[in-house]
Amino acid sequence: MRYFLHLSYKGTNYCGWQMQKNSPSVQQVINEALEKLLGHHIASMGCGRTDTGVHAKDFYMHFNTENELADKANFLFRLNCVLPDDITIFEMIEMPEKAHTRFDATERTYEYYVYFDKSSFIKPYSFYQGFYHIDWEKVIEAAAFVKTIEDFTSLCLPSIDFKTNLCYIKESKWEILPSQHLILKPFDEPGPSKPLIMPYNPEKGEVLRFTITSNRFLRGMVRKIVGTILMIGKGKIELEEFKQIVTEKKDFRIHYLAPPNGLFLSKVKYPYFE
Repeated sequence: MRYFLHLSYKGTNYCGWQMQKNSPSVQQVINEALEKLLGHHIASMGCGRTDTGVHAKDFYMHFNTENELADKANFLFRLNCVLPDDITIFEMIEMPEKAHTRFDATERTYEYYVYFDKSSFIKPYSFYQGFYHIDWEKVIEAAAFVKTIEDFTSLCLPSIDFKTNLCYIKESKWEILPSQHLILKPFDEPGPSKPLIMPYNPEKGEVLRFTITSNRFLRGMVRKIVGTILMIGKGKIELEEFKQIVTEKKDFRIHYLAPPNGLFLSKVKYPYFE
């Protein structure tokens, strides 16, 4: 019998979702918790592979078991008791045997957060940019151009897991959030935000959110997009240079990945949940 688990996690203490030999991963911790409760080996699959330190507000994994789980609510309660506080299982869903959390996903959305007022509390979830002068008009234009890109060879890390670097971007935008605490708001929960328009000078407590939605994402893709766009805003890379390099699928002379702590996998869509 196949089950989907709908979950979220804080990625600070993990090497990412995927199991690694010498570092703790989210997948490993959940597998071990399931094995403790079910009494047999668990081979799970996740909807994606987040990098070290990246968070997930919305994540799905699947596993198979021969055990009868008639009382799913009780099992879910016990599973959350076994898991650490930085991993939360929302729901356990019985699925057809061929349902697949990775291959059946039709759309994924990531959010990246930038803040400007030094805080003792939100650094694990956002990228501090209070020291820099950033031309946000160029940042907006670069983000808009991302929607026109199909081949992301220049904006990802090499990987043997992908046969093609083609992705189809549905959304790529920056917005203003009026308060730092909104970083942890669930993606689907309505909240106050407004478009990033010019001129822009950050006000006290404001946070910027970059949202990008695509049918698929490549290794390091969102972090490289955000990092490169911020380099454009800081004048380290010219906007036209950015467009030319991406179009020609070449390497940038400045390689910069935005740090993982500001990145969240925030929404995963499936046709059977619509």
